[in-house]
Order: sequence, then structure tokens, then C-alpha cells
Amino acid sequence: MTGGQTMGGCMDLGAVAPEMVLAGSALALVPVAGWVRGRWRRLPAAVALFALLVAMGLTAPMLTAPPREAFCGTYAVDPFRGFYQLVIEAGALVSLLALGSHFRGSEQEPHHPVALLMATVGGMGLTAATDLGLIILFLQMVSFPSYLLVLLVRSDGPAQEATLKYFLYGAAALAVMAYGLTFLFGLTGSLNLRAIGAGLAGADRAWVALAFGLVLVGYGFEMTLVPFHVWAPDVFQGGTAPASGFVSVVPKVAAFAGLIRFLLAAMPDGLAAWPTVLALLAAATMTFGNLVALRQASLKRLLAYSSIAQAGYVLMGVAVAGQAPDALPAIGYYLAAYLLMNLSAFAVVAQVERMTGSDALAAIRGLGRRAPGPAAALALALLSLAGVPPLAGFAGKVFLLVAAIEGGFAWLAVVAAANMAVALFYYAAVIAETYFRDPDRAEGPASGSGYAWALGLCTAGTLGLGIAPGLGRGLAQLGATLLR
Repeated sequence: MTGGQTMGGCMDLGAVAPEMVLAGSALALVPVAGWVRGRWRRLPAAVALFALLVAMGLTAPMLTAPPREAFCGTYAVDPFRGFYQLVIEAGALVSLLALGSHFRGSEQEPHHPVALLMATVGGMGLTAATDLGLIILFLQMVSFPSYLLVLLVRSDGPAQEATLKYFLYGAAALAVMAYGLTFLFGLTGSLNLRAIGAGLAGADRAWVALAFGLVLVGYGFEMTLVPFHVWAPDVFQGGTAPASGFVSVVPKVAAFAGLIRFLLAAMPDGLAAWPTVLALLAAATMTFGNLVALRQASLKRLLAYSSIAQAGYVLMGVAVAGQAPDALPAIGYYLAAYLLMNLSAFAVVAQVERMTGSDALAAIRGLGRRAPGPAAALALALLSLAGVPPLAGFAGKVFLLVAAIEGGFAWLAVVAAANMAVALFYYAAVIAETYFRDPDRAEGPASGSGYAWALGLCTAGTLGLGIAPGLGRGLAQLGATLLR
């Protein structure tokens, strides 16, 4: 026994070192955020930034660690967890930078790091949980602080409405999911995912299908899958752009990682026909998201429907995760690329929103002349989301299409390819407003070092992963090893 580890791994504190760093920092910042004034308002963000960097350093060794259990078989320590936790931490770090500039000098400046860190801890826990109780706990932990991030400006009417919708939909979805998890416990007598997978082999298939359908509601809410997506457009538009960017990435990445672990451990061999169900959901999600995005005049609503469509592309890989060897690396690569390109787009929208008070398409008209740097970053992000080579989104979409074909869903790959063609129209429309229309105003977007760092990191990552996709895919390949 070493490092606080007892027999059976029931107290392996080293297994949760990254989470402990972030949770401890968040708890320490709660009283600090209440009394800091003046320039000291920046202290919580600085502490949170340092904590995220430390957590990433503690997480990175898990990429090459042999899979094992901790806390009496309720928590996994494996490369799969390490990879997705690094993606989540990177998303939190970029969001923290953008939020810092967005709320510089305001009363919200010391408060947002606390909510961001707690939501990050919830997302990280969801990637590693192998116990039904912990899954629900961490879903709540990633959801409730996200509600607070959306409602950072308490006097904002649209933010209040968005938060109420977010909370009500989230509470209902997670309650339904918890009910489904009780069916799994009743069928197998266990809370452990692997024990459930073994116990379901002889269970009544109708009850297994019902349990799976109920559980999918909770994951579908976080991933913005159709028909569980209805909260997303209003929440993305009602919240500030940096907060919406965080909500569009971190909970979604965590939910995809949690769903993959749940399916491969608790429902092996395609129980309840989940590959077919997810393939149909993927087709519906990407098609709905892209078609509705065509009619949007608000940048944040457009990015909301784009995010829904992107979830459909990723779900295409999840549908074949049990059949295609290349599916898990493709999912990991695409989620990392999605994080970079989506947060880059939201960072530019945040700059425009802070200066003009609007997220309408007209607000970015002529941005290429007023602010060449942010305009170029926005164009690159949108082109990558559309899947234009040689950017990261193109390579990621190719990997997902190949995985879908290998997994026996060639028809889904055709649907996805058609959707990618449709998506070009609304992404191109935004770029046209940026470069080919005369500006309505002379001032440029808001400036700030946080915005600049967020855009620089995301743009460099989008270009780097696109130009050298093998590097990103190699990391994602490491993260394809999980405890089974």
C-alpha cells in the first residue's frame, strides 16, 4: 500500500488528485470572491488559472497509465479518462481567459472562476465514474454551476429566463435518467457498470431497452441531442458569450465520455440495439441542427444550432464505438477539435457583444476591416466547423465518416456528408457579413489580453491539428484505452 491507498483501492487519493486541486481551489475562493475589491478582483481568476495548469500536469501521466480501479471499483484511472479530462481542463482554461476579459472591472469578475472550477470538476468526474450513484452526482455537479455561469449578470432579463429554462429542463432530464438507472440496479442488483454489463446478459430485453431509453435522456440533454436540445438556443442566446461557449463545450465533452464508458461497460455487444438507436438519433440531430441554423439572424443562436449539429456528427462515432476500432480515436480527435473551433468563435462573439451589446449578424458586418485579427480567427473557426481543409474540423469529420463506414453505417456517412454540405451555407453567410459587407459602425470589438490568449490558443490548435492530424489522433488513440 502506497500514497494513502488501502486494500482494494478504496482510498486511492492519488486517483483524484486533479479533481482535488480544482475542488479545493474553488472552495478556497468562495469567501475570497466575496470580499475582494479593486484590482484584487483578478485574484480568483489567477488562482483558478494556476489550479487548472496544475491539474493538467497531474492528469497528463494518466495517458500512459495502465487501467485500474479506485475507491472500491467506483472510479476508473485509465488513459480514456486522462484524455477527456485534459480536453475538459483545456476548455475550462480557454473559457476562463475569455470570461476574465469579458467581466474585467465588473462585480462578476471574482465570481465566475468559482462556478467554472466546480463545473469542471463535475465534468472530470463524469469521465471516470463507474458507479451509477457517482454518475448522477457528477452530472449534477457539471449542471448546477453551469446554471450559475449563465446567470452571472443577475439583472439581465434574458439571462434569467435562459437560466430558468436550463434549470427546469436539466432537472427533468436528470430525474428521468435517475429513474432509468434504478431499473438497471433492479435488473442486476449492482451499481457498478461492469457488473451491470455482466448481469444484463440474461435480463428481459424489454426492460433493458426501457432503462437505456431513460438513461439516454440525461446524456442527451447534456449533449444537446434531438429531441433533448430545446433548451440550448435560448440558453446560448440568454447567457454571455463566454459562458455560452463554456456550456457548449465542457458539459458536452463530459457527457460524451460518460456515455461511451456507460455503453461499453454496462451495455456490451449492442444491448437494446443501441448502435441503431444512436445512429438514427445522430441523423436526426445533425439534420435538424443544420436546417434550423440556416434561418438564424443571431450569432449565438446560430452557434447553438451548429453545436447541436456537431453533436450529431460525434454521435455517429459513438454509434459504432463497439464495432469500429477507429471510432474512439475519431471521437476523441473531433471533440478536441470542436472545443478549439467553437470556443474561438464564441470568443470573437464575446468581443463584439461586449462592445455593441448585440449578437446579431449585423454586429459583425465589416469586421474584417475594423478588426482583422478577430475576423480572421472567426473565419478560421467557422471554416473548420464546416469541415474545410486543411483545418482540424476537416480531418475530424473524415475520421468520423471512415469509422461510420467501418462500423456498418454507410448510410449514416452519406447523411452526414450531405449535412456538411448544407452547413457550408450558414457558415459562409457569417464570413460574408464579416468580409464582404460595408460596416455599420466604426468601432472595433472589445479588446483584452484574455480574449487575445483565448483566440491565439484556439486558432493555433485548430491550425495545428489540421496541418498535423496524426499528432492529435495519436493522443486520441492513447485515450481510446479504458477500463472494461
